[in-house]
Amino acid sequence: SFRGSSVTNQIAVSALNNLEKAIKLVEDKISGCEEIILDLFGGLTSQVTGAINYDIGAEKGIRGDVSQLLEIFPPNSVSEIIASGPQAFFLEQAAIILKSGGRIYINANRSNPFAKLPDADTLSRLRLRVILENGNLEPRFANQQFFRQIPRLDGSYNIPLATIRTTILEKET
Repeated sequence: SFRGSSVTNQIAVSALNNLEKAIKLVEDKISGCEEIILDLFGGLTSQVTGAINYDIGAEKGIRGDVSQLLEIFPPNSVSEIIASGPQAFFLEQAAIILKSGGRIYINANRSNPFAKLPDADTLSRLRLRVILENGNLEPRFANQQFFRQIPRLDGSYNIPLATIRTTILEKET
């Protein structure tokens, strides 16, 4: 993803592409009883204040792909996951690291295949219940910018906010 100009109060951590450093960052937050908010697919830098940015191209936060989430984040350690413009399937891993009662916010346009929910049996197995599906963009994300991976014919990358929908999932207790 291409999101990423600077955001005030951005966690000032250079991209932690070293697995040990990423694990230590998470362990320090857990031992300090800090709430962990994860901006999954956050781009170069997170647009979510106070969140840990996690993206394959992260310049600030943790550089990694979805397959490494379980190596870095212990089960039931993350309070909230924001997946804006997801670029891979992630719900299986996200459900494991999400705390009971925690929420996953998926912000994407309807054409994004990685934002589509699995069937009811899969959601039940993951202990996720749907709070909102394809609703209006949550107001707290209205200041974010969303970008396409491939430009339109006119060369633009921006995705209009009016086309972004929010799905909210909550992990059952």
